[in-house]
Amino acid sequence: MTTAPITYGAALPASARRLPELLEATTIAEELGADLVTVADHPYLPSEQDAWTLIPLLLARTSRVRVATNVTALPFRSPTVIAKGAATLQHTSGGRFVLGLGAGGPYDGLPGWGAQWSTLGQAIGALDEAIPLLRRLWSGRPVTHDGDHYRLRDAVAVAGAPPDPVPPIWVGAFKPRMLAVTGRHADGWLPTNAYLSLDEVPAMQRAVDEAAVAAGRDPSAVRRIFNVMGVIDEGRPPRNDQLLVGSAGHWAEALTDYRERLGFETFVFWPVHGDTRRQVELFFESVVPKL
Repeated sequence: MTTAPITYGAALPASARRLPELLEATTIAEELGADLVTVADHPYLPSEQDAWTLIPLLLARTSRVRVATNVTALPFRSPTVIAKGAATLQHTSGGRFVLGLGAGGPYDGLPGWGAQWSTLGQAIGALDEAIPLLRRLWSGRPVTHDGDHYRLRDAVAVAGAPPDPVPPIWVGAFKPRMLAVTGRHADGWLPTNAYLSLDEVPAMQRAVDEAAVAAGRDPSAVRRIFNVMGVIDEGRPPRNDQLLVGSAGHWAEALTDYRERLGFETFVFWPVHGDTRRQVELFFESVVPKL
């Protein structure tokens, strides 16, 4: 069982037609004690607005809650542009930005939208190189880099003082190479229940731990965050697999299990049905108090 403080967040819709819902749910989440709100970054989906344009709006409408990309698709943005944007958001928000980062997916369709890498393997290699490069760019000093995927010469990505604190980097990862990247470099592991079997999680946790140790890191330096997709609804048949569905009590029992048996320290509620505003209210008023 983890002994780290348990924190809670919400994943909110980036759909163009649901913008009022996004803004109101963000306010509700902060008022009800959320630690975090997140927005998915799927620039290749015609139905979704750009996460990096929405994030400043959410930070401006809040005063306490952290705001994260869940997660940034690296193949569409260079490390220099990400570093500049993240440093700007960290400065302007008083340190409330979290950089969720991943290779993007499903990857088969990404090259057709202009992804920088033609294969997922190349994208993972680029991510492995990009994370330490981002931290160098946040130093405020000129960076020269000659790598397999990126080449920079005297690049400066920070306007003014370096960001303080440096934005945490949370990686969305499921497969062995991505889990190894997470353990080597990331500040947080950010998987989603819809894309894994709960039975796989202990082995995935060990893979992150082993990669961290091999890199000379303490595994506890990698926070464990779980995106939990589902719906709080007493009228639906209960589920606890790739979606979590059921009453507030059912949710509380499941999240307790995810904490004690699976080792997660942060839960991000991702409602998949109903009005996001009402679902967020139910999560923070009816589920979190039971924990």
